[in-house]
Amino acid sequence: MKGKLTLYLVVTLLITTFATPVLSITLQKEQNILGFNDVDLDVAITTDWVNGWQDHGLLIREYNISGEVWAYSEISSDDLYGLYFTQRWWYDNGTGLQNKWEWSWTIGEHWLSAATWSWWQIGLDYGKGVGIIETLVDNVTVGYSNWYAMNNTKPNKPTIDGPATGKIKTSYDYNFTATDPDGFNISYFVDWGDTTNSGWTEFVASGTKITLNHTWNKKGSYTIKCKVRDLAHNESIEETLNITISRIKTVDFKFNMFEWLFNRFPNAFPVLRRLLVL
Repeated sequence: MKGKLTLYLVVTLLITTFATPVLSITLQKEQNILGFNDVDLDVAITTDWVNGWQDHGLLIREYNISGEVWAYSEISSDDLYGLYFTQRWWYDNGTGLQNKWEWSWTIGEHWLSAATWSWWQIGLDYGKGVGIIETLVDNVTVGYSNWYAMNNTKPNKPTIDGPATGKIKTSYDYNFTATDPDGFNISYFVDWGDTTNSGWTEFVASGTKITLNHTWNKKGSYTIKCKVRDLAHNESIEETLNITISRIKTVDFKFNMFEWLFNRFPNAFPVLRRLLVL
């Protein structure tokens, strides 16, 4: 791949070719070494250096980046000497999540923290897609950034298919279907209208129909609400379905109980027969 790699380390500047991610390293040196324990991770995804530096650690999420992506990874511990620090870029442009680029270095000083900044106009190389940044120490994953998206389109409004009436303490199935214009996996969220919800489901392929069931314990009118999101957490417009839940099952007395009575007692209830036109 043709590209440009710029590496900042203290005052060292190295330039190669143009589209490969640009890297910059920020280091904090500490003279009093306490010994090595656990490694803490601080990560962020943002659209520029300034916002990332001010807000890193907030796990910034970007849905619709059209230019460069900034990725920040910082590790800290009592002593980072000798640790192998890796930042790995994963990206899915419709062909599945793939490792598109990574950069590693061995920390050669007794530092308490080390941070890596990198940026890449990854959409220019791989087109519309979603990505995530993985951070590894000694080839062991210690954490991820949030998902980000390049030129992302939110998923389409879902559909809801299921009964509009029912009775209390009875389970009913509802089908939910949605698609993502970019073809990426989606997750569903259903609010049942009675202060309960499904939570976000596992991600499934675009266009996959899911079936969820629910039981209402009180009679009344409820509104089922459904929305979906893609891997970048870009959410669709909400779809709704109004339903009515009764205390007891609705019975057609005219053609059930009354008809049975009239057949059982053919000469009885003349006035009631006239009223019901039987």
